[in-house]
Parts: sequence; C-alpha cells; structure tokens
Amino acid sequence: MNFKKVELNGFKSFADKTEIKFDNGVTCIVGPNGCGKSNVADAIRWVFGEQSAKTMRGSNMQDVIFGGTQARKSQSFCEVTLTFDNSTHMFSDLEYDEVAFTRRLFRSGESEYLINKQPCRMKDIVDRLHAVGLGKEGYSIIGQGKIEQIMNAKPEDRRSIFEEATGIIVFKSRKQDIERRLANSYTNLNIFLQRMGEVEHMLTPLARQAEKTKKYKELYEQLKHNEINLYIYKHDNAESARASIGSVLSRIQSEIDESRREAEGMDEKYAENRRRIAQSDELLQKLNEKILEYTVEMQKKEGDVNVIRARITFFEQQKEGEEKAVEEGGARLEAIGGELTEAQNSADDYEKKILDAQRESETLSGEIAALNEKLSEYEALSDESQKSIVDTIENLSEIRQNIGTLSAKKEAVEERIAEIAAAAESLKGEIEADKKALSECADWHDEVVEYVSREKEMKDAKEQEILDLNTAADAASESLFNCNARIAALKDRERFYRNVKDDFEGYKFSVKKLMSDARRNADLAGRIKGVIADIVKTDEKYEVAIETAFGGAMQNIVTATSDDARYLIEYLKRTKGGQITFLPVKSLKPHYETDYTRRALKEKGAVGLANELVRYDKYYDNVIYNLIGNTLIADNIANATDIAKKYPHAFRIVTLDGDIISTSGSMTGGSRREGGSNFLANERRIEQAQADIAAAEKEAKAFAEKRAACEEKKQKVAAELEQLRESFQEARAKIAALAEKKTTLEEKLAEDEKDLKTQEATLALLYERMKDIDSDYSASSEGEEKINRMKSDAQGESDRRKGEYDKVKSDLGERNLRMNVLQVYIAQYRAAAEADKANAARLEKEREDLKARIADAKKNIGNIAATITDLEDMAEKAALTPEQLQELNALREKKDEETRAKETLNAELENVMAQTRALNERIENLSERRHAQEIELTKIDSELENLQARIDEEYQETYESCQQYKDDSFDPKEGQTAVNRLKREINSLGAINHNALEEYETLNAQYQEMTAQRDDVQKGIDDTTAALEELKGEMQKQFDEGFNQINENFKKLFKELFGGGRAELQMDYTDCEDPLAAGVEIVACPPGKKLTKISLLSGGERALTAIAILFAILMLRPMPFCVLDEIEAALDEANVDKFAQFLKKFAKETQFIVITHRKPTMEKADSLFGVTMEEKGVSKIVSVKLSEVESRLGGDTVA
Repeated sequence: MNFKKVELNGFKSFADKTEIKFDNGVTCIVGPNGCGKSNVADAIRWVFGEQSAKTMRGSNMQDVIFGGTQARKSQSFCEVTLTFDNSTHMFSDLEYDEVAFTRRLFRSGESEYLINKQPCRMKDIVDRLHAVGLGKEGYSIIGQGKIEQIMNAKPEDRRSIFEEATGIIVFKSRKQDIERRLANSYTNLNIFLQRMGEVEHMLTPLARQAEKTKKYKELYEQLKHNEINLYIYKHDNAESARASIGSVLSRIQSEIDESRREAEGMDEKYAENRRRIAQSDELLQKLNEKILEYTVEMQKKEGDVNVIRARITFFEQQKEGEEKAVEEGGARLEAIGGELTEAQNSADDYEKKILDAQRESETLSGEIAALNEKLSEYEALSDESQKSIVDTIENLSEIRQNIGTLSAKKEAVEERIAEIAAAAESLKGEIEADKKALSECADWHDEVVEYVSREKEMKDAKEQEILDLNTAADAASESLFNCNARIAALKDRERFYRNVKDDFEGYKFSVKKLMSDARRNADLAGRIKGVIADIVKTDEKYEVAIETAFGGAMQNIVTATSDDARYLIEYLKRTKGGQITFLPVKSLKPHYETDYTRRALKEKGAVGLANELVRYDKYYDNVIYNLIGNTLIADNIANATDIAKKYPHAFRIVTLDGDIISTSGSMTGGSRREGGSNFLANERRIEQAQADIAAAEKEAKAFAEKRAACEEKKQKVAAELEQLRESFQEARAKIAALAEKKTTLEEKLAEDEKDLKTQEATLALLYERMKDIDSDYSASSEGEEKINRMKSDAQGESDRRKGEYDKVKSDLGERNLRMNVLQVYIAQYRAAAEADKANAARLEKEREDLKARIADAKKNIGNIAATITDLEDMAEKAALTPEQLQELNALREKKDEETRAKETLNAELENVMAQTRALNERIENLSERRHAQEIELTKIDSELENLQARIDEEYQETYESCQQYKDDSFDPKEGQTAVNRLKREINSLGAINHNALEEYETLNAQYQEMTAQRDDVQKGIDDTTAALEELKGEMQKQFDEGFNQINENFKKLFKELFGGGRAELQMDYTDCEDPLAAGVEIVACPPGKKLTKISLLSGGERALTAIAILFAILMLRPMPFCVLDEIEAALDEANVDKFAQFLKKFAKETQFIVITHRKPTMEKADSLFGVTMEEKGVSKIVSVKLSEVESRLGGDTVA
C-alpha cells in the first residue's frame, strides 16, 4: 500500500475535517450526483500542484475554500494532506516511514506547503511526486471528461500522458530549468554586450582625448626644452649683446655729429642766396615802375576804346531785350484774352447768388417782425401774474410766523428721535453683523473640522498615487531594459551580417581569399570591379528568382578587361589560390531578349525580364545581359510550363520559387534548403537590422521619457502630499482660533441686544411727545396750505406763459441767426463779384499798355542799331604811337631777363634747402635708430626678466637648475621659431583633459575585464547548450523505448477489450522542429470496421480505447496509485464489466481510487466509501457495503 489516506479540512464542500483511508487494490468512492465525490479527486490534484482555477472548476483559487451555507459561515482557509507509506523508500531522499504532503490556502491569497508538517516550497512536493511517476499533468488522475479530452485533444497536448508514463517528466523539469538558465545567460550576455557597447562608446572619445593629452605632453616637453635653452642662451649672451648695441650707438652718434656739421654749411649757402635774390627784387621793382608809366597811358587810351566797346555791347543787349519783349508781349496778349473772359463769367455768377440771398432775406425780415410783436404781448401778461404772486406771498408770511415756535419744538424732538433711532439702527446693524459673523464662524469651524476628518483618506490617496507611479516607473524601467537588450541583440545581428559581407561568408575559398588579398594589395584591388552579388541589387520578392538565374555566377568576379582577368588568374596560380571565373566587361558578349521574349511578357504569370528586375550600373550591361539576358521570370512553375510550351526553346524561364526551365527543355526545381546562402539578401538584412535598431532606440527613448515623466510626477505628488500635511496642520490650528472667536462673538451679541432694548423704550416716549406737537402744528398748517394753493395756481399760469414766451423767443433767435448768415453770404458774394470785375478791368488796361509797349520796343530797336554803328567808328580812332610801343617792349625784355636770373637763384636756394632737409631727415633717422638701439638695450634686460619669470612660474626652475637641460648644439633662432610653433600647436589642441591617459587605461582595463566576463558567459552558454542537447537525446531515447512498449501493449489490450480489431499509436512529426514536442495520434479499428482515426468512433468506443491506453501504460510502468473519476460512464454494461475485470487485474501493481456510479465497478472494489450530504452543501464520508449503497446514499448512486 503506497497511498494511505487523504485528509480534507474546509476544502470545497468538505467543511469539516474529513479523513479517507485507502487500502490496497481498488477503493471505490460512490454517491449521488452533486454530493462532492469529485472534490476528493480535486483535492488530490490540488496537492499535486495544480495552479489553474479553471481546472479546479472555479473562477479563482479562493473558490476551493468552503464558501458557507445558510446554516454555516464560510471558512477562512482550507487544507488537504496526502499521506504515503514510505517504508519501501519510495521517496528515497526522505528518511521517514510515512510521508505527508500538505497544502494550505488562506482567503487572503497566501499559501503554505508542508512535508511532514515542515514548511517547504510547492516545487519540493511536485519534484518528489514526479520522481515516483506521479503528477497532475499525466495519468495519475483521470478526472471527469478527461477520457473524452484525451481522445479529442490535439496530438501535441496528448503527449504529456506518455511523457509521464515513460518517466521523462522528471527530465522535462530539468530541461525547463536548463532552458531557463540558458535564457538568463543570453539575457546576461545581452546586458554585457549592452554595457560593453556603452564602454566602447566612451572608450573611443576617451582614446582621442588620451592621444591629445599624450601629444600635449610631448609638445610641452619640447616647448620646455626650447624655452629653457633660449633662456640660458639669452642669459649667457646678455653682456655681449649689450656691448654690441653700445658699439652701434657710438657709430650712430658719430654719423649724427657729421650730418649736423654739413647742415650748418648749408645754412651759410642759404643766407648768401637770399641776399642775391633781394638785390634782384630791387632791380625788378624799378623796371616795373617804368613799365607801369607806359602801361597807365596805354590803359587810359585802351580804356576809352573799352568804354566804347562796352556801350556797343550794352546797346546790343538792349536791342536783344527789346526784341524779346516784343515776343513775350505777343504771347501775353493771347493769355490776357482767356483770363479776361473767365473773370467776367465769374462776376456774373456771383451777381445771381446775391439776388437769391436778398430774396430770402426779405422773407425772414417779415417773419422776425411778427415774432417781435408776439413777444411784446407775452411780456405784458407776465408782469400782471407777477404782481398777483407777490400779494399771495405777503399773506403766507404771516401764517408761517405763527407756526415758527411749533416747528422749533418739533425739530428738537425729531433730532432726538433721529439720534436715538440712528443709534438703534447702528446697533441693529452690529447685531446682524455679529450674528452673520457668528454664523460664518460656526460654518467655517464645521468646514474645517470636516476637512480635517478627511485627512487620512486624502493622504492615503496621495500615497497610493505615489505607489502607482513607482509601479509605472518600474514597468517603464523593465521595458527600457528589455528594449536595450533587444537593441544589443539587433546590433549583434547587424554586426553579424556585416561580418558576413566583409568576410565573404558563403563564398568559395578561392573567391574569399582573392577578395581578402585585394584589400591589402592595391594592384589587385585596382583590377577587380567586384563580385556579381555586390554589383546587382533587386527587391526582396525577386531575390530567389534572380539568384537562381545567376546560379554559380553570383560568385564570379568582374574585371574591366581580359588583361586584368589574365593577371588575376596568374596571381591565383602563383599563390595556389584555387580557380575563379572572371567576367571581363569589354570581352563578354551580351545575350539580348528576342521578340518571343517580349511577347511572352503578356502571358499569364509572366513577371518580367530578369535583367529589368535588377538594379546595377549601366557600365556592367555586357555582364548582366551575358548572364541573365533573354531570361523570363514567372510567378510559379505551372505558368512557367505553359509559357515554355507556347514558346519552346525560345528563352530560359525562372520562377519566383527558384524553379528553372532551360532553353534545352530541361526543368530544375524542388524544395530549397532553409538557411542556405542568399547573397542578394545580405545587404537588405543589414538595412533591416539598422531600421529595427532605430525603431527599438526610438521605443527605448519613449520608455525612458515615460520613466522620467513618472519620476517627475512622483516628485510632484510627493510635494503635494507634503503640502497636504502642512495644510492639515494649519487647519487644526484654525479650528482652535475659530472656537475662541465664536465665544467672543456670542458674548458681544448678548450685550448689544440688551442695549437695543433700552433704546427702543426711549424712542416710544419721544414718539408720544411728537404726537402732541403734530396736532398743534396741523391746525396752523391748514391756512398755509390754502395760500400755497393760490400761489401754486398763479405760478402754474406764469410757468405756462413763460414756456410759450421761450418758444417764441427761440424761433426769433433762429431766424435772426439765419438773417445774419445771409448778410454775411451777400457781403462775401458782393466782394467776390467786385474782385472779378476789378480783375477784368486790370486785364483790359494791361492789354492796352502791352500793345503800346510793343510799339515803342519796335521803334527803339531801329534807334539802337544806328547808335551801335556810330560807336564802332569812334573805337577805331583811339590807339598808342609806334615809338611808345617800342620803348615799352624793351623794358619788358629787360624785366624778363632779370626775372630768369632770379629764378636761377631761387633754384639754387631750393637745392640748398633740399640738401638741408635731407641732412635733417638723416639726423632724425639716425636719432630713431639710436632710440631703437637704446630700446633694444632695455629690451635685453626686460626680455630676460620676463623669460626668467616664465621659467620660474611654468617650470619652477632657476638659472642654475636649468643647466641640466642645456643643449650645446642649440640654435637660438631655430629655437625661437620652434617656441612660437609649439605654442601654436598646443593652442590648436584646445582644452586638455590631463587625466585622460589614466582614465583611458582604467576604462580599457574595465573593458578587457568585461570582455573576459562576456567570454565566460558565452562559454557557460555553450556548455549549457551542450548539456541541454545531451539531456534531450537521453529524453528522446527513453521516450522512444517506453512509447514503443506502450504501443505494443495498446495493440494487445485493444484486441482483448474489443474482442478483435486492431489499433496503434503513431508519432506525428508534422510541422515539428523539436522531436520532443511531437504529438501522438491514436488510430483504431474496432472489429468489423475500417481503420480510422479515433474522432470517428462512438463515445463508448472512444472511452474503451482510452481505457486500453491507460492499462497499456500501467503494463509498462505500474504507478503507485491512480485516481479514476467516472471514466467508465460512457461504457455499456458489458464493457463496464470488462473494465472492472482489467481494473482488478492491474490492482495487483497499482492502487486504484475510483469514483463511480457503475455497479460492476463497485462489485470489484476492495473497499467502498460513500459521500453524502446530510446537511445541504456539506459533504460527509461514510463507509458502506454494496447492498447498502442505494438505501443509504440515494437512488441515483448506482447507474
């Protein structure tokens, strides 16, 4: 006996603690429908590790806890314990004679697992049960409908029964653990690759920084060497430099002294020339005086002539002016005619406007006279009314004098009443304000108290929001991690495809070697244009067809000429590099398509010409047309065959699947090897990987932003929570303040109400006194009212007349205003008309004057012409005598000679002055040179001081310590040039990270360590993969051996149960990459029927077939026990009896617990338990005999 008992407490309908003990052989559990029999099987399955609430016939796992009835409360937990006999060490790792597995579940969702009352994991229980062939997955428990489910299940789902039967279920958990570890290893590898990628990303710029720092240090050392040696040189040669400059200064001073002596000699020459020029000036002055005498006389005579000439010119100009005046006068006469007509017309228009205005003025004068007369009548009536009003006022004053005293008394009382009433109203206002303030204070107090009461609720909401944001941030972080892992995997894929391309993976050795050599040999590279696979491109859907069309030529190498091909072939021979086919562009003969090919493009299934479906440089036309010219691409082999029949032997046809129909009629095709080389697809795969990387990086960025947003929002909510805490603290302080204010307002309100009652009593007394005064006042006021009415009537009549008077006066004002406007208009029109008339008269007079002036001008022109003739005769008679002219010319010649002599002297003077200026400039230049040398002398000391300061500041060296760096071969000129160059180079380096070398070495060491760790992880993956393959091989071997034995047992038992026929179990490897995932098909042929699948059998036949499988499994590997839940329900009486006999037969090796309604099964039972519900909703176990079943358990217990 292996399975000793099951204990249930609060599990489903077993509310009370219930114990069922099992004996060897067959134990039957019977009872009416709905009494809870199957709950026993569910309890065993639950302890076996079932996690599916659906399998447990519930919506969630808490449904297995007793839910209560009308008479009982629900329980807070449930517990099931399975006890096994371990005297035979069935559980070899447990040193107990008896082993109890317990599972406990609480309504809170918490679970507990125990082995012999010691806490453990569910995995510990499941692993030990699997080790002895027990488990929830297989045939240990065959529940209601499980038989039908096994028969109707998919082949791959049905496999689990046979895995448990063959004992590989233990290996399966190990396999899952290995696969899980392998997946974790790949995750770790991706993490390492991701981190290494980040380090690589940092390493490259840091390497550049380190290189720049290294360069800086080299330049700095060179600069230090040159500056120190330059300093030593200048320090050592400072005295000699000073002496050299002193010598130069002495020489320059001597030159300055010599130049000054020469300048003094030039000053003497300058004074002599100035004296001679003065004598020449004196002589010239005398000659000029004599010439002037003759010139004055000559000018006098010439002046007379000039006067005559001037008069002639004047008269000529006068003549021209008169002629111009005649011309302009004529033009002006024409203009005056037009202006005169315009002025006369304008004057006529203004005369008409004057007449119209005068007529309107006469009309208004009549209206104004009538209004003035009416106005005089109103003024007379107004005087009479005014006199009547005056009389009435005199009577009224006497009455008013009588009531004066009463008014004074009344006013005094009214002022007192008003004073007290105002005070009362003010007090009422204060009372109302206090009441309102008290009400508001109470409301405010209640609101604040209510607000504080929600403190916990609001804080909890904010804290929950923070928790939710933490959860969202964690989810985003996890998604970001997954994205980064995917990016690392995609980059690995891209790197792989690039390596495939760069290493020419898939190419034959000779091509790979030659192309690799060409990368290192420029001569080879210059002769190779590329392989066909690199030259052509096509769309993904055409890749198989195009690559098939090219065939082996995909690896051919293209060259420009046949000489290049010959050279490469000789190179292959020399290097023993194998054989390659070369395609010289200029030597190949193209194969162009024919008319048949073009016509075939219109046929069904024709896709296009191969050479038109590829993209390439037109330079390779000969190559492409030679290889795939006259080749048609078709969609499938059927259409390709039809096209080939219609155009036999006309062209080659290739299908999209890679099938070929050649021009000879041969056909090549079939399945293609998966994962085979696809040269054309490699570049596309690289691009696809890049696109996937970009998409994944975008997704990672989105997750990073989402995480950042969650963190930001979390901080905001945390700040709000803190504000909420402060707000509640302030609210509690406010409650105390409001309570105090409420008390103060209540006290003040009581005092104000008391004062108000006092004031109201005083007002009542004053009102009584006021009534007496009013009665006296009323009598005196009646006479006043009568006189007031008389005054009012007179005043009303006066007001009416005054209104009419005002209206007449207004009309009169309007008409007077219009009359004044008309008078203004008439005056304006009259003035304008007079102006136009005056202008017309002026123009008429101007025209007459102009005609007279024109006549006078014509007359003057004749007189001026005669005068000009007379003046020209007078000019000819005025001139000098010949002798006078000859003497004047001699004087002028002598003057010119003396002037030339003076000019010579001036030239000599200018020469002397130029020499003097040159000497002065030389002296100045020499002075500047002397100053420059003096500066150089000073510069020697300042430069030496500056250089010494730099050496001390930059290098912390003195002159003595610099001697260790002295270079005897140092050239100061080249050194200065080198210093300037080195400073420029150092500045060009920009900012320097002085720690870059150390940082680079540290980061590089870290990278090398990560590389080693990655290699360790990869080695672990390789080792784990090998172990997994070994385990899968062992599992497959054990499964195959066990499955074959079960199949033989099944064939035999099927014949025994059915009394003939045949059946078998078949492995289904269709669409299955992993043999360990292959499904199991059941094929059965009962007696008298054809061989058919199990789905075509009747329900009873399927059940009996499944039972045959169960017993076939038990023949291979008897189980410790097996739970069968109404599996024979679909069998007829005869087949139930067969089932019961087999059950009894196999009970020698296996302990059976059978839940049943069938009497033959009960008859074979070694022990019988009944399940009943004496209390509704609560199951109980009773031990019964077969004869007592129906009487004690119910009529539907036995079917």
